Amino acid sequence: MYACWSIKGGSGTTVFASALALLLAEHQGEATVIDMGGDVPSVLGMAEPAGTGIRDWLSSTDRDPQGLVDLRVAATSRLHVIPAGSASSFDTSALDDLVQSVTNQQVVVDFGSLQPPDSVRRAARADWLVVRPCYLALRRAARLTHRPAGIVLLKEQGRALTTRDVQSVVGAPVVAEITVADGIARSVDAGLLATRLPTQLTEELRVLL
Repeated sequence: MYACWSIKGGSGTTVFASALALLLAEHQGEATVIDMGGDVPSVLGMAEPAGTGIRDWLSSTDRDPQGLVDLRVAATSRLHVIPAGSASSFDTSALDDLVQSVTNQQVVVDFGSLQPPDSVRRAARADWLVVRPCYLALRRAARLTHRPAGIVLLKEQGRALTTRDVQSVVGAPVVAEITVADGIARSVDAGLLATRLPTQLTEELRVLL
């Protein structure tokens, strides 16, 4: 399981997680992206899924692994999405059941601005904070009680903060640098990310697989 999260909205976590899942599906033949925040279908150009989702599964008392599989919706022939669902809250201890249910599977979890608990982060194949070189974001990152295993840095033109600054404040290594390019936004806005992953984005993501 690849756990992707942020400490501030608008960091680009959902686009990153969706693109990573697409590339993972291409490499491994199949993958699933679990949407904790609710925006993955829109990023992938899908119709909004109806019915239950991951938050409903986590808030239920019967967290059966097969029930998790049944929540999957096809985004492409190789990529499935488990949508967010409608439940507004759940006990974060239920995330341990999620980890057990997806062990040895090709799964990317978009936690959005929900920081995964330590038990989940220790069990995950990857624990990545997605962040921009933004002063406000780094102020929040400096207050983290537990550091991520790695940082995915979304690079923007005109920012004064460097990769070294980000690593110093967060206290973790930058494992990938993703260029924030107009082509990515155009692909998302046109609903084409799932079928036309920008070449530069693909190349920058490969270092993580």
